[in-house]
Amino acid sequence: MLIQKKVYTANDIIEDIQKQHGIEVSYIKAWRAKEIAKAMIRGNPNDSYKELPKYFYMLEHTNPGTFTKLHKSEDGCFLYAYVSLYASIKGWEHCRPIMVVDGSFLKAAYKGTILTACTQDGAGKILPLAYAIVDSENNKSWEWFFVQIKGIFGVREGMCIVSDRNESIFNATKVMYPEVPHCICMFHLWQNVKRTFKKHHKQLNDIFFTLARAYTIKKFDYHMTEIYKIDLRVQPYLFEIGYKKVV
Repeated sequence: MLIQKKVYTANDIIEDIQKQHGIEVSYIKAWRAKEIAKAMIRGNPNDSYKELPKYFYMLEHTNPGTFTKLHKSEDGCFLYAYVSLYASIKGWEHCRPIMVVDGSFLKAAYKGTILTACTQDGAGKILPLAYAIVDSENNKSWEWFFVQIKGIFGVREGMCIVSDRNESIFNATKVMYPEVPHCICMFHLWQNVKRTFKKHHKQLNDIFFTLARAYTIKKFDYHMTEIYKIDLRVQPYLFEIGYKKVV
């Protein structure tokens, strides 16, 4: 059975040209040929930014109630783009008042970062609330993101925001959501613990997550003592971060 590769690389082009035509081409020539072919099929990535207003218009037209916003610099350059679909906006009021936010670097030609916000429904399923593409992840871009979110989703009773320990997220929520508790994701925190205490991370793994899910002070103290016995540095590390904020 022939398995088709998902990515057709410059080296694949070199190999195919050699087999089919008996001609040797350099890597750079093969790479340039691939880029030209991609541009012919998909268009120029730079030009796609010009299509965003049309895309947003159609998104709102075909999904009434959807909110989009495009923010550009004074000289007309792209800065931020935001989308919240109507289904997500409507679904928020029926979900848990927990908003999990995160950012991830993009690997396309123009880089940038995608900012996301999601929540959980009553069955624990993830519901995306909003996303934004920004030129760079910093205090301003996160604050702009939260301005849009607060304007659409508001503030609910018992609401909390969950993220990793990204400083820009904390700074932006202090401005936009000063009344809402900000918690730390246990999975992101575990990655920090794992990197910081490499020698004992295998022993700490199960105990850490049992500790994070403890629902009584007695169980919490018991597992914290177990962690202390494995590596006495972990306890003050968690206390300094604010272990009560871990979810």
